[in-house]
Amino acid sequence: MADLSSLPRDFLVTSIQFTQNAHHDAYPAIDLSLPEHSLFGKVTTITGASRGIRTLAMVPAFVKAGVKGIVPLATNASKLANTEQSIKEANSNIETLTCALDMSHPSAVETAFKQIKHKFGHADEVHGKGNYLVIRSFLGLLPNADTPATIVNPSSWQSFFTVPPLGAYSMSKLLLDALAAYVAAEYPNVNAVSMHPGLVATDMLREPFGCLFNIDSPALVGGTTVWLCQAKARFLSGRFIAANWGVQNLLSRRHEIVEKDLLKLTLQGDFGV
Repeated sequence: MADLSSLPRDFLVTSIQFTQNAHHDAYPAIDLSLPEHSLFGKVTTITGASRGIRTLAMVPAFVKAGVKGIVPLATNASKLANTEQSIKEANSNIETLTCALDMSHPSAVETAFKQIKHKFGHADEVHGKGNYLVIRSFLGLLPNADTPATIVNPSSWQSFFTVPPLGAYSMSKLLLDALAAYVAAEYPNVNAVSMHPGLVATDMLREPFGCLFNIDSPALVGGTTVWLCQAKARFLSGRFIAANWGVQNLLSRRHEIVEKDLLKLTLQGDFGV
């Protein structure tokens, strides 16, 4: 791996900073106690919900947002039970449906979403490790083509930088970015966004990143994810954002972002005869 020790501690933020302000912790615009951020009556599906950012950031955030139901998906049944317990301890009124499955198996994913349909009718959001099979089943449950929904794929700044020997990881994130772009183009009712969550201290954090760079809080990631579920964030569909970016500045630049088609995968160059 390239020598990273000479880089400034804020490099991972400033190198891709798009907004005027950058954040490492939750801030007023993503305050989940605000009524405008309520997700009352909504059902959210969180994949990979047995460890890492999903349990530290996304699950608590959707609990605070007051959703009707949370569907944690992961392979480890015992860890999923712990996730469900944490939800019930925080708010016993939230309905839960845990599904232990291998998300690379189509039949397992289809079975899980049949259970979701039976209990909830459909889900309103998918967050976390949303691969093609999960997203396909999620879209298939939406009642009609006008039903609003949100998909937030966990991306990475490494989608856009070549960092040997992390090619496999980077390419997997790049594929998620492309998937979000296609969902946005084919399903105008869906806000599909790729989000770089920043650098959060989880059991999955690889060194030397934790020692060399500033750490971001789970509350920042969770708050930004819930903010993306609001109607005002739909102009970001098909685009890439970072949790560190100030959402107020994104909103103020909405016209520029849409008109110039910013924050999307592109091929740059002078083409044509």
